Amino acid sequence: MSDISDRPAVTIIMPCYNTEKYLKKTMCSIFAQTFKDYEIIMVDDGSTDSTPELLDAYEREHPGIIRVFHKENGGQSTARNLALDNARGEYILFWDSDDYADVDYIETLITAARENDSDTVISGSHYVDENGEVLENLNYPVDRFPDYPLRRLSPHGKLYRLDFLNRHNIRFAPGKLYEDNPFNFMALFLGRNQVILPYDGHFQVVHPGSSMSSKVTSGKVPYDAIEEAMDYVNAHSDELNDADVYVFTVISFLTYFIFLGNREHMQAALHQYRGCKYEGALINELCDYTQRIVSEKLPGYYNNPYVGIFRSRELQLRHRAGVWLFVRLIRTHTLKAFARLYYLFVR
Repeated sequence: MSDISDRPAVTIIMPCYNTEKYLKKTMCSIFAQTFKDYEIIMVDDGSTDSTPELLDAYEREHPGIIRVFHKENGGQSTARNLALDNARGEYILFWDSDDYADVDYIETLITAARENDSDTVISGSHYVDENGEVLENLNYPVDRFPDYPLRRLSPHGKLYRLDFLNRHNIRFAPGKLYEDNPFNFMALFLGRNQVILPYDGHFQVVHPGSSMSSKVTSGKVPYDAIEEAMDYVNAHSDELNDADVYVFTVISFLTYFIFLGNREHMQAALHQYRGCKYEGALINELCDYTQRIVSEKLPGYYNNPYVGIFRSRELQLRHRAGVWLFVRLIRTHTLKAFARLYYLFVR
């Protein structure tokens, strides 16, 4: 590690796979930022188009600012982990190779981090299509609801102190779906002086045929990584910045994981893979796993102050109702039976 005085304030980590079509807009968005004290680590994840050559050209044009790594295809997690292991910045910002942002995006996040000596800063973002049309706004209205409990587990719109990530060895689970979630179970709840901003300057492009169309198999579910993250948080419970919000976030994710995320994967995959369907064995496996880890690792989950149809009214009704139902299914050991019935109707 270089002397701290030589470190850039921010390392922007950008995994790249066959993104020749989007790189120019993405890089223009970074170069237009009002904050300039950054380095960019671009990782070519075995691209088969002209992406490797474009990355090398950017590195030649911006020596000392851009560093490029080439590797065999291994997925976004392995690319991010490689960059984390080589990062020099005080803070880390994840930026996909087709993302773009408002010009004050980095400055807004780093200013908040420095003013509060924060390990993590959270802000909102937007899902947009390739034409820039907003599909969904993901924001944190803490100016209106200071106790807003929802923590989105995507790394987008967030800033992380590198030394904090390294101290806890927080990395992404390679080769899995939902790999962001165990990462942020630790990163968002073990950090000191966390700041949540009612700001949404980041734009994430959602493409047709994305990973959401992947078929879910046992090997793609990050069972071990989720459990290891929960064990680690429990072992460091004295460092939790908000235990109640942590439990609510895990329960919210598992509710989505069982009833929405896998349903979306299934329905998208049905269009891409003839005959693809969810088998009962996988549903049983997901439910058995979920029943066990909630019961073992989240004691008192059913008394969480944010769980309830008439609580946290700033959240969508379907979110409140879904989490409330999930908690009761876990407590009565009826999750598997309900899920099997549920999937009969969503096929």
